[in-house]
Amino acid sequence: MNASRFRRTLAWFIRRRPRGLIAASIQYGHAHTRMLQGYAGTYESGFPDDYAFEDWLCRLENIAADRRALDAGEHVSGPADTAYRHRIAAADAQFAGHVLRSPRQTRDLLGNPLLQIHHGEGMTCVFDPAHAACQLRGTADDPLVTPDLEDCRPKCRNIARTDRDIVVIRARYDALTRVVSDPLAPPIRHERELHELHRLATILDIHDRPPRQRSAGD
Repeated sequence: MNASRFRRTLAWFIRRRPRGLIAASIQYGHAHTRMLQGYAGTYESGFPDDYAFEDWLCRLENIAADRRALDAGEHVSGPADTAYRHRIAAADAQFAGHVLRSPRQTRDLLGNPLLQIHHGEGMTCVFDPAHAACQLRGTADDPLVTPDLEDCRPKCRNIARTDRDIVVIRARYDALTRVVSDPLAPPIRHERELHELHRLATILDIHDRPPRQRSAGD
């Protein structure tokens, strides 16, 4: 395998495998590795450009899948539900089939607000750094700043929840229900999990309501 093929393969795994960036940060000694700024290698090495291109492809694939889900009737709830629908429709219309002509163009397009949709565990971040409650990966005025999905805060205004996210939340709810029902569970744990159970129940209730019955910000 030549060096170029190796870089592309490495970029694919770091971008697409679970916790790929965390693995990269351990490898290269940075708690918040900024691949696009060359922390995983100099620009002369070519790796940051390979990663940026892989990031671009992955985002377009996700947006295309999100558009298909919306067209098939997927429900979306959460404070950023309207922004989610708008970005998916606009990004799919603007970027589907878009041809990239240079690494610089790739990096520039990755900062486009329409592409700032990041899928996490049981939530989707419709990222706006001005409203983000998490610890940002970068500074708020950096066009390539990204959210820290591992640090997602429940009350963040950037959260949207698709039907796919709700599947994860229902599984959590069912697991916590069993914990709370356990008479041998320590009292402190019982109270903590009961509080989380109520929070998840509210999320599920809001998502299951018809859109016209939701209040603003739900």
